[in-house]
Amino acid sequence: MRKAGFVVAFAAALWLAPGALAAGWCGNGETATDRPDIVTGQQVHPIVAVPSDGADNFVADANKESDDVTSMLAWWQGQDATRIPRFDQASFDTAGCLDITFVRLSGTAASYTAGGASGAFQAMVSELGRTANVYKDYLVYYDGPSVEANVCGVGGTRAFGTGPSYAIVLLQGCPGVAEDLVATHELIHALGAVPPGDPHPCPGDAGHVCDSQSDILYPTTSGEPLSSKVLDYNHDDYYGHSGTWPDIQDSPWLHRLDLPEEALGMTLNGAGEVKSDLPGLDCTATCTTQWDQGYAVTLTAQSTGTTRFVHWSGGCKGSAPCVVKLDQPAAVTALFGPSRIPLRVSVAGKGAVRCTPRCTPTFPGGSQLTLRAVAAKGWRFASWSGGCKGSLPLCRPATDFALSVRATFRRRS
Repeated sequence: MRKAGFVVAFAAALWLAPGALAAGWCGNGETATDRPDIVTGQQVHPIVAVPSDGADNFVADANKESDDVTSMLAWWQGQDATRIPRFDQASFDTAGCLDITFVRLSGTAASYTAGGASGAFQAMVSELGRTANVYKDYLVYYDGPSVEANVCGVGGTRAFGTGPSYAIVLLQGCPGVAEDLVATHELIHALGAVPPGDPHPCPGDAGHVCDSQSDILYPTTSGEPLSSKVLDYNHDDYYGHSGTWPDIQDSPWLHRLDLPEEALGMTLNGAGEVKSDLPGLDCTATCTTQWDQGYAVTLTAQSTGTTRFVHWSGGCKGSAPCVVKLDQPAAVTALFGPSRIPLRVSVAGKGAVRCTPRCTPTFPGGSQLTLRAVAAKGWRFASWSGGCKGSLPLCRPATDFALSVRATFRRRS
């Protein structure tokens, strides 16, 4: 987004913008690490970034970013009562608190101004992308000198519905311009707008729309507040349209307000961990998470150094990673067993049990074990008991847990 002619009346307009009286960030502590996820599904992660030689204004910048997100969400819900962007949150004392991280970039302020807005965007994305999550988009508040005159922010995406994507607000780029407007504009770019096929691209600028200056994706601002903008004027370009091209309203990064959330109950029997491919589920004990209805979540079980994953039950079966479709509440159990099990093989009567592989006091859990009962001369094999059953001399018992097997032999008549 670029700044058009600055107007003196802007100061009053900014004061009336949504979020101008917000309370700031409710989190605490400065960290460069993405905190454990408590929000499920694709989400937007907020970042405060400074150049290597920049001042650390994290507290003020985090307060600003939090207030702007509050303003953005209120505006978005006013435009579409069914969806809002899903933001990353962390477990602070206050519920719903953004997980904002601080990043000191490796480049100097001068290095980001040398290539203009496009060069700065590519350099920042290249560095931030080294630790990025493919299921997260990033709203970055860059507190460094202007990278290009009258450029307020930059944003872009790989392709619709994929991540990571980046929306960068240049805090020192356009003095006097409302950052909540810039953040919303760039985040919509990061979500995939404007997609090819829209009927109102700007001449020579297909990334913006020019059918109305009130559209949030109009390429310039004269300092008007976010409240004066609309989300896709006439809904015919990028949001809530009826065309065949991608629609940002369908983005998985948006939380559905019009559908109930579905619970995924996860029970762990034994020591281990269950993770989801999407952010939000990482359980080392029995847990329950809430998901937007319709999500398909892939669950993966991980054992500890002394355990092994045995199998799923409930909403998942077998032992491979499992996909749970959350059209309704679901319950899944992960069973873990020891990595090595006690093994005891005994006989009653005269005979022997031959093991393949060789029987030892402890045996690798889950490994295939073949037992063959061999009777002594004048004796016959009668039956198994314990971990083997039946009267056939060949047995392949389960080895998931402690195993005790007895072979009984009887004299021949």
